[in-house]
Amino acid sequence: MTATDKKQQAARDKLAELSAGYEKAEAAMEAARAALNEGIVEILKARTLGPSEVTRLVPYERQHVGRISKAAGIPPLRERTVVSAKKAAGGDASG
Repeated sequence: MTATDKKQQAARDKLAELSAGYEKAEAAMEAARAALNEGIVEILKARTLGPSEVTRLVPYERQHVGRISKAAGIPPLRERTVVSAKKAAGGDASG
């Protein structure tokens, strides 16, 4: 094995090691994300905290917390109060 071959093999070994570490960290991040999402759903279903308070405590924006809530089938805290002008006038609100 030449000196160049040894350097190339060392480079391959280093990249393989770093890639394995990255994949391990990525898997841990995915597990942490899933656990956080489950916790958000649990707290919102129990109505322990509202979506705004949850948003202040997690690394997600309000819209993402809303998407998590909606995907879990959690109804909103309050029903909609705004009625479209078309629906109020008796028109078709479908668009």
